Amino acid sequence: MYNPKHFEQNDLVVVSELIKHFPLGTLITRDGEALEANHIPFMLEGDLTPGTKLIGHVAKGNPVWQTANPDAESLVVFQGPSAYITPNWYPSKLEHHKVVPTYNYAVAHVYGWLTVSHDSQIKRRVVEDLTTKMELRRNSNWRVTDAPADYLATMLESIVAIELTIIRVQAKWKISQNRTDADRAGVAKGLANAAQTDADRQMGRIVGASGGLG
Repeated sequence: MYNPKHFEQNDLVVVSELIKHFPLGTLITRDGEALEANHIPFMLEGDLTPGTKLIGHVAKGNPVWQTANPDAESLVVFQGPSAYITPNWYPSKLEHHKVVPTYNYAVAHVYGWLTVSHDSQIKRRVVEDLTTKMELRRNSNWRVTDAPADYLATMLESIVAIELTIIRVQAKWKISQNRTDADRAGVAKGLANAAQTDADRQMGRIVGASGGLG
């Protein structure tokens, strides 16, 4: 992706936090000459470094596990907060009016080799790990073992485990770094005061925190 130097996010700890908070990734694979996109929750196993894996699962009826080219790189795109930025938030507007609207966002592109598994133990581990992670956000935690064993076995039979062994990571934090400190402060304040969505508030915290998730 187009990623000017001042928008590059090279702190992989921060990028890992984005994946943790926004686990729904867009998996892009190659099927012959065509590209295929699927939207799948992923969990990062370990640190975000080459050799680490993203794990998830797809329905057995989803052809991606059969059609994805194992000899070609696959890509998972994680989209964090994003928000429209009005020039009215820039103090510099009052000085010269040489300002235009823009859009802020944080994204991570994770490239790697995709493999699949039909092993029941691997599939169960993937489901248990993903469920445990997601249920941590709830007051009352549902566990895989809460489902009847025969029902669980049927459901596991209907999925395929997938994992992406990471090759490289490219991340872009477009959070007004090309503006003055005063304009950045104006953006953070404007997003906080005029927030219409959670994404607005999250982007305001990111701009105010100068890159962290806030």
